Amino acid sequence: MPWVDTKKCIGCEKCVKMCPVGAISIKDGKAFIDQEKCIKCGLCRRICPQNAIRPNSENPELREHKRRD
Repeated sequence: MPWVDTKKCIGCEKCVKMCPVGAISIKDGKAFIDQEKCIKCGLCRRICPQNAIRPNSENPELREHKRRD
């Protein structure tokens, strides 16, 4: 699942407009991906000018969880 690096996101809404299923919205000035709606098409990652939408494999929260296991 894609996730948003909020440190990089500038809230430009390009991903919101590109998402074919309406899974992305802006909350507190940053992109938010509704994981229930997301179809993992990758359009948001390709359109993001800040490279703020990242794949799950780069999610630091998941990496930290795996280290604890």
